[in-house]
Amino acid sequence: MSYRQIVAEIQGAPRVLAAPSFVIPSGVAENCRHLAGLFPEVALLFFESDACLRYTDEDLPPWLAQLGLRYHVHLPLDLPWEDGADAAWRVVERLVSRAAFLSPQAFVLHPPARTDVLAAFADRWEGAGYDPAALLLENTRECDLARHLRLAEDRGLALCLDLGHMLAYEQEFLAEDADFARVRMLHLNAPGPGGRHLSLAALDERGQALVQRMLDRLRPDAVLTIEVFEERGLMESARVLLDMLGAVSVR
Repeated sequence: MSYRQIVAEIQGAPRVLAAPSFVIPSGVAENCRHLAGLFPEVALLFFESDACLRYTDEDLPPWLAQLGLRYHVHLPLDLPWEDGADAAWRVVERLVSRAAFLSPQAFVLHPPARTDVLAAFADRWEGAGYDPAALLLENTRECDLARHLRLAEDRGLALCLDLGHMLAYEQEFLAEDADFARVRMLHLNAPGPGGRHLSLAALDERGQALVQRMLDRLRPDAVLTIEVFEERGLMESARVLLDMLGAVSVR
């Protein structure tokens, strides 16, 4: 399949495929400009709290809203959970406000280990008028989500299942235990050494089977975010994923 064919297939895919806002060595804005026309949605990677809080209109210029892209936000990996829900919320509130002009569809959160802290954060989120279903809890090395599944159900929070984390940290149980009516997103990559995010072409049979199981259970409006941070691997992963989607009926 040629590059042009892959792009056409991405745009016409039965599910929304998203790319991260770092695939070329440049800032968020130039990455989004580059990805416009290739993918329908971009994940804005707000990975580092301090750096992202310093973003100006040069980093997130108004013209990003004119690119024809949908957006979602990946909230920081370094939120100060050790200082409590209020401290984490103060960071998140500012970043959500900063991205508001782009009307993000969802916000992916690496949750704290403690359920009471997450519950307090959910209180802040809802109290500010945000939709609980727009807050997506991701499974991480530190938190496999098992302790948070009941809270997510009770509070109407959504889930983002990360394939690489499931494979690397023995979290495949989530493919069965998670309520897939709440799974609004998958993060897709093959796990590599040192936490590297490899192309989906590097998946072994176990990984391929896990992807197929999740795709088969996934709600039709869920987003498939390819978390590969270089263009060749991103497009190769898109080709692999498109082949997998051809074997799955979207209900």
